[in-house]
Amino acid sequence: MTNKEFYNNYWNKRGESKGIRYRYQIILDWMKPESKVLDIGGGDGYLAEMLKDKKNCEVTVMDISEEALTMAFKRGVEVRVGNVEEKFPFEDNSFDSVVMSEVIEHVASSEFALKEAIRVSKNSIYVTVPNTGFYKYRLQLLFGKFPKQWVFEPKEHLRFWTYKDFIVMVESLNLKVQKVKATAGRRYLRDLWKSLFAEQVCYKLNKN
Repeated sequence: MTNKEFYNNYWNKRGESKGIRYRYQIILDWMKPESKVLDIGGGDGYLAEMLKDKKNCEVTVMDISEEALTMAFKRGVEVRVGNVEEKFPFEDNSFDSVVMSEVIEHVASSEFALKEAIRVSKNSIYVTVPNTGFYKYRLQLLFGKFPKQWVFEPKEHLRFWTYKDFIVMVESLNLKVQKVKATAGRRYLRDLWKSLFAEQVCYKLNKN
């Protein structure tokens, strides 16, 4: 099964997104109004629609799944079929900002995907990823069970980072971590001690 077939099946099973996720609200709060935004792996366009309606952004959703993009198009945003593991079909500096929410853990060459985001973005890149150092995951590993971070199948996630490892990785790509906020985990504790109590983290990265 190809990646396109896999993610078409994924979106067929999952259906349209419902309910505001905290990570979307964080990105919405951080995003400059009237930005031109590329939402990589943006799926059914739920976040893109929020950015369009609440921040007056011009948003393009790129995704490998045509099933997802059909739903995104109905939300009134621009759509483009594209594979995050290949060169993005856009010119250099085409967008003010790029969003990659729960995306790069799904691809083997995450560094390549981030470099492409750097290439097509003028300013900031917004990334959310799971934190494999989350205390529940540590306990699961301690007792011999790999932590579940996917929706339907383990093959959805190919890369894993702790909070600290992710920062090391993006800094090696000449990206500056401007803002960080926990998006899931133990309430209150997740902001005080992200490496242990944040289950998922949102990063605003700027080009150096």
